[in-house]
Amino acid sequence: MVENGFRIILSDPNVKGILINIFGGILRCDILAEGVVQAARKTGISVPVVVRMEGTNVEKGRQILKDSGLNLITAVDLRDAAQKVAEIVKA
Repeated sequence: MVENGFRIILSDPNVKGILINIFGGILRCDILAEGVVQAARKTGISVPVVVRMEGTNVEKGRQILKDSGLNLITAVDLRDAAQKVAEIVKA
């Protein structure tokens, strides 16, 4: 699902960045992070992605994103995520 979402969003040439905001109540954040990394690799995503997630295994999920070597930026809360994506769009 993440991969399809990326493909739809990236079909617009004006997209400068993507914000993912997830509260992982049922879905563990480490599983989400692995899905985001796989989708980013498969789509060859070229824009920065800001990921705000909260829930089970959130620290493990953030580490997976950090270790991916991709342009995946973590945010600690929604305000932080919005500020980071706004900085990306201004650039």
